[in-house]
Amino acid sequence: MSMPEELSLLSLFECEPKLSDSNAPYFYNEAIYEFNNSASERFVVSICPSYSDIKIQVYSADNNELLALLDFKCIDGIEIISDKKEESKIAIKTEGGLVKVNFRPRFKVFLNLANYP
Repeated sequence: MSMPEELSLLSLFECEPKLSDSNAPYFYNEAIYEFNNSASERFVVSICPSYSDIKIQVYSADNNELLALLDFKCIDGIEIISDKKEESKIAIKTEGGLVKVNFRPRFKVFLNLANYP
């Protein structure tokens, strides 16, 4: 799996991850990033590099309602599209296509399932 460096993810999510095992290297760990955007949306992003997994949970910060759950197993890669204070986006490459996720300024998902039958 191609994946951004750990420092690039720190910059993108603007927070340090909680690691499931503090003694294991980042690649063999589960890193959980929790952050909010200016649109009152709360994100919990879990990345397991060694398993090529990423899970994105989006909640309303007002009432903690689950707005979206994206759970990808065995992805081909993650690419940072934009990492700015006012705009952050990633692309998740899968066997079935491409999924773009906007975190800032507001949560959005774009699906391109061109390879899907």
